[in-house]
Amino acid sequence: MRKVFILAAAAATMLMASCSKEAENKVFKAEAEAAAESGKVAYSGGSLLWQAGDEVSIYDGSSNSAVYAVASGDGTSRCEFAYSSGSALDAGSYTAVSPAAIRTGVSTISLPATQSSADGSLTGLPMYAVSSSENLKFYNLCGVVRFRLSASSDASVRSIAVTTNANTNGAATISGSGTSVTLGTLGGTATTTLSLGTAQGIASAKDFYMYLPAGSYSSFVITMTAEGGASCTKTANSAIVIERGKITTITLSGLSFGGGLPEGALSGVFSVASGRTVHFSQGNLQYQASTGTWRFATNQYDCIGNSNSSISSTNSGWIDLFGWGTSGWNSGANCYQPWSTSTNYADYYPGGAYTNSLTGSYANADWGVNNAISNGGNAAGLWRTLTHDEWSYLFNSRTGCSTVGGTSNGRYALAQVNGVGGVIVFPDSYTHPSGVAAPQNVNNDSPSQSWGNNSYSASDWGSMQTAGAVFLPAAGNRNGSSVYDVGSNGLYWSSSYYTSYGAWYVSFLSGDLFTESAHYRSYGRSVRLVRG
Repeated sequence: MRKVFILAAAAATMLMASCSKEAENKVFKAEAEAAAESGKVAYSGGSLLWQAGDEVSIYDGSSNSAVYAVASGDGTSRCEFAYSSGSALDAGSYTAVSPAAIRTGVSTISLPATQSSADGSLTGLPMYAVSSSENLKFYNLCGVVRFRLSASSDASVRSIAVTTNANTNGAATISGSGTSVTLGTLGGTATTTLSLGTAQGIASAKDFYMYLPAGSYSSFVITMTAEGGASCTKTANSAIVIERGKITTITLSGLSFGGGLPEGALSGVFSVASGRTVHFSQGNLQYQASTGTWRFATNQYDCIGNSNSSISSTNSGWIDLFGWGTSGWNSGANCYQPWSTSTNYADYYPGGAYTNSLTGSYANADWGVNNAISNGGNAAGLWRTLTHDEWSYLFNSRTGCSTVGGTSNGRYALAQVNGVGGVIVFPDSYTHPSGVAAPQNVNNDSPSQSWGNNSYSASDWGSMQTAGAVFLPAAGNRNGSSVYDVGSNGLYWSSSYYTSYGAWYVSFLSGDLFTESAHYRSYGRSVRLVRG
């Protein structure tokens, strides 16, 4: 991913050597927009730093398009771009977009709802160039917000979400050129999230960067989520003005993440990787097509069951079994809507490639990233789906968990809750409530251990939930509009692809638990979201 650092600046020049299928050796000279001390976006040492894997999209005057990728000189401002895909380009006029992944047409792009940055520095800044020759000068399409954050106590930030009175991501048309370049009305959502690869400490002031379309935002709400899932929300008391190619600095000091749990989150803390913890949502994800509403089930043991067979774009009922990546965001897959019923696994390829997971450029294909959950904070970008590795770590690799039912490092147990079969997952720290039967056969999924061996009433489960336990019900499976195995099989999607036909998921029966399951991504399965 192209990485841009905000420092002092001047124009940067680089050479892009292209090679088409006809080996034309056409050379493009590309220059980034000059920055000034007045606050315009600037690049490290006056340079735009390119990284291996960066790609730009170029159209010629005949609407031929090609993608060029860094071939050598990555990490510098002067590097070679080699032909990657597309058509040979004619001589004449050109338009170019960086990064290539956001371009959807000659003069259209789609800004992501989630911007990913490992450490909070600016990445993927959208730029546009128009030229009548091979000399391309790129101009910024957005402005930049610099969040300068510090906490009243030691805290680590995992993500920063901005919700405004206008859409800040999605499809848009580019008009004009040079310093007069503008974006049309965005067709996405009003929430854009900066997702950090590693939680960043803010005990002392630290800067984080996000690009947003230019405009005067009368409503500007900032939600910062800390390691562990606690959040802190701040609302601007006056309009926030963002100008194309300039930096707007917002300083927030004395932040406190000591408040209660985020809406829709359960109290238990679960490790899903070394140093990474999450809170689970209060229940499985549900969707109503007739109103476009997403919600979490009221109870952890709730599941829709056979009513998923009524799946359609106008269904006024609720569904909770979804094809892989069907968040409603147009990921480039043939099937991306929650009501998709195609049984062809190739229709569920984000970006048209089976190797794309629901992360990075395709994070919006994740149900929790793209959508506002009505009883889970009601804003996009607050939740996400666990990866395959995280699910595996949760069940198989966690260490140092509490002793549960006489089993040290208790992680899970097959069980029935309120008559519904499934799997109980115990948090890292757990004290089983007194007066409730202790779980048996903890960490045991052998065929002889049915979930009927641990049976809890709704009342008993309420006490266990208060202690932090999570329950995954066996909500069944869907293929097209056919629903089966409700009550006897649980299948929960991850955000990770597996092969050309499948994606990874967790599955369980009465007496079996499989964290290494993978099958057709066209099948409708359960989704359980997390925060953190």
